Amino acid sequence: MTIFWTILLITTVLYGIGLLCFTVGLFFTNDKRAKQTPFVSVVVAARNEEKNISKLLTDLTNQNYPKNNFEVIIVDNQSVDSTHLIVEKFSKKNTFIKCFRQNESPKSMASKKSAINLGIQKSQGDIILTTDADCRVKPTWVETMVSYFTPETGMVIGFSQLSVKNKKQNWIQKIQNLDFLSLLSAAQGASNLGYPLAATGQNLAYRKRAFQEVGGFKSVGQRISGDDVLLLQLIRKQTNWKVRFSHSEKSFNTSKPESTLTDMLNQRTRWASNGIYQWVLNKRFFFYVLNTYLCNLFLFAGLLLSILKGQWAAWLIAILIKGCSEGLLFLKGSFVYKRMDLLPWFPIWFLFQIPYVVIVGLLGSLGIFSWKNKTYRQSHWSHK
Repeated sequence: MTIFWTILLITTVLYGIGLLCFTVGLFFTNDKRAKQTPFVSVVVAARNEEKNISKLLTDLTNQNYPKNNFEVIIVDNQSVDSTHLIVEKFSKKNTFIKCFRQNESPKSMASKKSAINLGIQKSQGDIILTTDADCRVKPTWVETMVSYFTPETGMVIGFSQLSVKNKKQNWIQKIQNLDFLSLLSAAQGASNLGYPLAATGQNLAYRKRAFQEVGGFKSVGQRISGDDVLLLQLIRKQTNWKVRFSHSEKSFNTSKPESTLTDMLNQRTRWASNGIYQWVLNKRFFFYVLNTYLCNLFLFAGLLLSILKGQWAAWLIAILIKGCSEGLLFLKGSFVYKRMDLLPWFPIWFLFQIPYVVIVGLLGSLGIFSWKNKTYRQSHWSHK
């Protein structure tokens, strides 16, 4: 039993140290910017997005970036609704909007990556910007993201939030907001310290040259997800390009949270399915992800043991360390992203997170999840 409590305390301390590093990183933002207007290609993969795509296209037509210096490429990824017709309607009025259809994806590459890859092949831009079809972007999005591309920069990570401040939502959507804010706070902290770990495809930009230097998605093509974090790790590992985080509010995007607990667990399991694969790309990150899982697993099991055995000391110390380190990260992140409205939900998220990480981590390691009405069984070690 002593070994159990020792492992619990060690994993919790290591987890807490990591979060403290991320929190410190949030204080070291890099303000170096460049005034430039290179030709930019916005690439979006869309599948059955007839309810959302017109809003995104309206946002993109309202960009304050010079219209002759950017294009919008929408790749209709095997939609069976009117997504393609909506995009074509926009393209007739706006010549910089182009639509391509992908009727099937090659066996060597997952559907979304194949769609993005097709869009990049058709693109003319030196810089690729990506977002999701259900996102909303500000008129200053393209201009601001581009300004972070100094000569040594190959990728810029953008911030995305799940709904705007004070919007009415159910409890599971509030939890997702807080969870996503914490994830991106950690992502920015790590990036600011010069060791980028994570990104979101909801708001991401990279040089086409950097994409080509790592062979695009070829080596990670069969991964169902990871068109963001896996590409980041490839660029970090295989090139000399720097990866930066855009902390300007003018570049922040907005997406939609999942409406049910089942949908949320499916989405997070899909994200977590790339955790084990980090062993191939970034072993340090892999061990931190593994430690995070073990920390929550032992906390969950430790609670049950404490109830049965009445031995609370080690468990209370561990939960205090975890709560303080997560609280500091979220407090700083809520200030950075101006989402103090989420603070009252922190205790609920904190308690919910322990069993949630255990469940999602287990399902993610098995690679079992549903996405876009399909059930997947992800193989972890496919690598070419």
